[in-house]
Amino acid sequence: MLRKKGIIAWLFLICAWGNLNLSAQQILNNRNAVAIGDYHSFSDTTAEKIHKYFDFHHRIGDFNGSYLMFKNDSVVYGSKGWAIRSNRDSIEPSNLFQLASVSKVFTAISVMILHQDGYLNIDDSVHWYIPELNNNDLTIRELLSHTSGLPDYFYVGYKGYQIPESRVHLKNEDVIDIINKQSRRKYTRKGYYHYSNTNYVFLSLIVERVSKVDFREYFRQNIARYADMKYTHICNFDSLPLINYPVQGYDHWNVYDDIMFNGTTGDKGVYSNVFEMLNLDRALRGNYLLHEATKKEMFTPQTLTSANAYYALGWRVKWIDGKKWVFHNGWWKGFRTYFWRCLDEDKSFVVLTNNVQGRFLPTIELVSLLN
Repeated sequence: MLRKKGIIAWLFLICAWGNLNLSAQQILNNRNAVAIGDYHSFSDTTAEKIHKYFDFHHRIGDFNGSYLMFKNDSVVYGSKGWAIRSNRDSIEPSNLFQLASVSKVFTAISVMILHQDGYLNIDDSVHWYIPELNNNDLTIRELLSHTSGLPDYFYVGYKGYQIPESRVHLKNEDVIDIINKQSRRKYTRKGYYHYSNTNYVFLSLIVERVSKVDFREYFRQNIARYADMKYTHICNFDSLPLINYPVQGYDHWNVYDDIMFNGTTGDKGVYSNVFEMLNLDRALRGNYLLHEATKKEMFTPQTLTSANAYYALGWRVKWIDGKKWVFHNGWWKGFRTYFWRCLDEDKSFVVLTNNVQGRFLPTIELVSLLN
C-alpha cells in the first residue's frame, strides 16, 4: 500500500466490505457511533439562529437532511426529515449520505498524496498511465482542474456501447472506451474550464494503476484511516445494493433507483456523515495527511469559473469578505451536498440533504451563519 515512507501505522478501525474489521451492516447501523470530540458548544443565541435557519428551510421544503457548523473549537449540528420516507425513518446526524461531487475532494487528495510522495507528478502526461486513451496530450493537472476538454461521460451518446451482461454497473475502464468512441465535436476547448465528471473517473483510475490497489481500498488505507473516518466509504452497489442504505435519495419524494453510472469511482460515490467530514477538515488543518506545500498547491486557483470564483485542484475557491474559502458542492440522484472550509479562519460547515426539491440552499447564507 502506497503511503508516506517511514510512517509507523497505529491500530485502527476502517470501514469496508469483505474481510475487514467492520461489517457492512455495522457501517450502515452507526446511529450511536458518534465521537464529536472535546468541542465546545456555540452560544445559545448563535445555536438557536442556526437551528431556526434549517427549521425554516425544512418547513418550506428545500432542506431534508443533516448539518454541522464549526468555528474556533465550537460546534453545532442537527437534522430534519426522513431518511426513508416510506418507513417514516427520521434522519439522524450520524447517518451516511451520498456525497455526490463532494467526493471529488477525496480523489484530489489521493492524487496529491501520490504527488507529494513522488509516485507521480501532477504535470505528468495522462498517456503514461492510461495509454489506451486516444487523447495523448493531456496532463493530470488538466484533469484535476477541469481544463482537459474531455466530454462528460454522463451526457454522451451510448449508441454501440454495451455493458457486459455479467454486470449492471459501469467500471472506470468502460469510460475509456466510451470517450474513445466520441466525436471531437463533443469536446470543449482544452485549457479552459469545463466541468466534466470524466476527469475524475480517470484520476481514480490513475490512482489505481499507480498504487496497484482498487480506489476504494486506497481511500480506506490512505485517507479514511488517517482522518479518523471510520464509517466513510466509497459505495460498491455490486456488494451492497443501494436499496439497503438507510438514507435514500429522492426527487420530490420519488426515490431514485440504482443506475449503471453508480459503478464508477472518483467523481462521486463517497458516503459519509457530518461528523466524519468535520474529521476530514481537522485532518487537513494539520500536516500529517498532506504537507503544507502540497495543500497550498491543491488550493491554488487554476482557472476562472465565474466572477470571483475559481477551480483549483479538486476544490472550488472563492474569497468572501476578504477570507479565502475552499469548497465543493454536489448533486447526485436525490442528494445535494455542501462542504465549505475557510482557510483564513478556523471555520467550516457540512450540509447533507437527500431530497431534491426547491432551490439549492444559498451558500452565502450558510457562510453568514458562522459570522
